[in-house]
Amino acid sequence: MGAATVFGPEAVSNCKRGAGAPERRPPCRDPLWTNRRPARIVAAVLFSAGCIVSAISVIVPTFNRKDYLLEALAALQQQTRPVSQIIVWDDGSSDGTHAAVAALSDPRLQYCRAENAGKAAALNAALELADGDYIWICDDDDIALPDAAEQLAGLLDAHPEAGVAGGCYNRFRDGPEGREVTGPGYWPDLSTGTPLRHLLEDIFLFQNATLVRRACYGRTGPFREDLPRSIDYDMIVRLAVRFPIRMTSQKLFLQRKHDGLRGPAGHRHAASAADSVWAQQDKVVFQGLRDHLPLSLMEAMFSGASRAHLRRAACLQRGGAFARHNLWQDALSDFEAAAAAEPAAPLAAVETAICRRAVSGKHGVAFSPDDRRRLNRLRSSGAAGRAIAASLGRGLLWSLRRAAGRGNPAETLRLARMLAATGLRLRGGAQDSRLRENSILSAAAYTW
Repeated sequence: MGAATVFGPEAVSNCKRGAGAPERRPPCRDPLWTNRRPARIVAAVLFSAGCIVSAISVIVPTFNRKDYLLEALAALQQQTRPVSQIIVWDDGSSDGTHAAVAALSDPRLQYCRAENAGKAAALNAALELADGDYIWICDDDDIALPDAAEQLAGLLDAHPEAGVAGGCYNRFRDGPEGREVTGPGYWPDLSTGTPLRHLLEDIFLFQNATLVRRACYGRTGPFREDLPRSIDYDMIVRLAVRFPIRMTSQKLFLQRKHDGLRGPAGHRHAASAADSVWAQQDKVVFQGLRDHLPLSLMEAMFSGASRAHLRRAACLQRGGAFARHNLWQDALSDFEAAAAAEPAAPLAAVETAICRRAVSGKHGVAFSPDDRRRLNRLRSSGAAGRAIAASLGRGLLWSLRRAAGRGNPAETLRLARMLAATGLRLRGGAQDSRLRENSILSAAAYTW
């Protein structure tokens, strides 16, 4: 195979401006039209073999992970559905990444190097070079399984209405006794609710297991370069509120767990500090997402009840998402709006479940004194407010029991104080059975 296309440091400014980037042309099935770009050349070869396929461009941002990167690239080069273009954007590495990539022989491979500016800037620049119909962003330390591209692209091929395809993963760690593979860190029950609802409550869909139509990135806008981390969570939510997601439960990649430093050069952190760092950053992400979560979209998640009841469920769902990221002022505003939207009807089982999940997130629960006062006022506002507060209490009771079982008296006492503000009733009241949660959103839901 031919040598890799290498953009050296002297060409970086041109890369970032888009000079030499592929001309933005509509997809073409003519095997003679290749535009002399890797994605189109490979697509043309497949076409001539009788396969009409959409071209896949892979983007791999990297920073000082030469050895991991080479393993990641090898997996991408060996996909059962060949990818058409592999863009390695080197974000200022100093570990010999340039030479390592230059030694690879693959005409699909493009390398570009720039001064360190963070992952978001790297992705935004690399997207300008991508000319495939589908975009697959892969981390430099993870390993795609052989049929990942085939599984993901197959979903988009079969569902033209979908903008995003996603799947599951396993974790792994290399140790003295070899490679230990375990299940995903978190994977929701996708048999209920929409992928969007699950994404709002917790990140479970990662870039290596996500394929996106290139046009979708044009509508959602660039990756946020002001975020040092969690840019993938921010982007997948922005995509999910605009485009349908098609999911597979198949494992598509291996997520590497290692003890090295994480994050961009200016915001490095140890692996041991990851949980607290991600909790704070997810909070920042959701502070910027409120305008992307209209109640009309939340209402589309439910059916079977009156408009007022749908609005109440929508307010609860959005508030529950904010609560799981410890944005309790935003959450309580939505819970108060929920109680006012339909003050008389009993909570449905779906609504009770939302409230319980609101206080069961992986980042724990942290009420301020003002949050407790507002929760007390919600409890006193009427039947719906009282039921919402009590349902939150039932979720807190589960967290309290977990803390006690782990022998954590300080956390148990803290949660007990919070629980007192909810007016918990151990026996639930009457429930409305009409409200249902949808598993698919209508096309109209995305037109807000």
